[in-house]
Amino acid sequence: MAFLFKNGEQLYNEGLDLIGRKDFQGAKKKFGDAIQKGCGNKDLAEVYIAVIDVGAFRGNIKCYQALIDRLGVLGGGSFKFGLTDLDVNDLITEAQCDIMEIEAHDMPDSQYNEKSAKLIACAGEFMSRIGEKTLKFDEVFKGNTIATGSRESLILQAQAYYLLGTSTVASDPKAASEYMQMAYNFRRQVGDSGDEELRLSRNYARSCKCWICGRPANGEGIHFQAMRSTVAPAFQNETQNDIIKPLADDGQHIYVCMPCYTAISNRSDEIAQVYYNQCMAEMRAMEARLQAEISSISMRVSMTSR
Repeated sequence: MAFLFKNGEQLYNEGLDLIGRKDFQGAKKKFGDAIQKGCGNKDLAEVYIAVIDVGAFRGNIKCYQALIDRLGVLGGGSFKFGLTDLDVNDLITEAQCDIMEIEAHDMPDSQYNEKSAKLIACAGEFMSRIGEKTLKFDEVFKGNTIATGSRESLILQAQAYYLLGTSTVASDPKAASEYMQMAYNFRRQVGDSGDEELRLSRNYARSCKCWICGRPANGEGIHFQAMRSTVAPAFQNETQNDIIKPLADDGQHIYVCMPCYTAISNRSDEIAQVYYNQCMAEMRAMEARLQAEISSISMRVSMTSR
């Protein structure tokens, strides 16, 4: 009943207080009630609601567009969200860049050329339009003050080149290795280890000669595999002068191209399936014999007990 006796300004101020206490959904309700009560800060109350919705649904483009529309009504200036000062035009810019990023991430990886180009274009927008300014949505909702436009730009470029690397390795492992190296460089610039990108870059660049068929192959783990094998010193000596080697440095693994590797694996599976089927047939026959013997014994016991 207390709500009935509060005017719009009181409810609006209570909404501001709840934002300061990080009770964003409670604040959203207060602002909605304040608008219904005809508060004088209706436009700003709608902006607060839109900001809160963005925080709750970071991947929803409609929430960002609604915020841009609400901010446009204010016509510039700034306002406080808790202890954080938010510049209206900067927030519109960030929301527009976020929409572009969401659209890029929503594209299927199968369209890797288009998606990577979109990510790189988005990275350019973050760098040129926001630069070293802090990303306000991360600051407000995550307390993260190290997220900047330039940092987000580096992350997006790392994602773009990682996608290009994983998508092109099947057709061009050397190019994929270069893409992974670029992704690694961007990861390092934002302080990440980049270990995965570096490992893949080295694997994609590695070359071998298949021990079985002699075919050259690039891209370990994709176009050839190392298989554990017993390789006598005599065989190891024969490969010492090979530019492209069929043998790993440890002398305990041979390199096998993927066609040979999968052919061997598939044939092994077929042989294993034959033995499995034979074993299951024998087990079913044994089970049937046991069941027959159990039934026979049960019948004799039943007749004796009579």
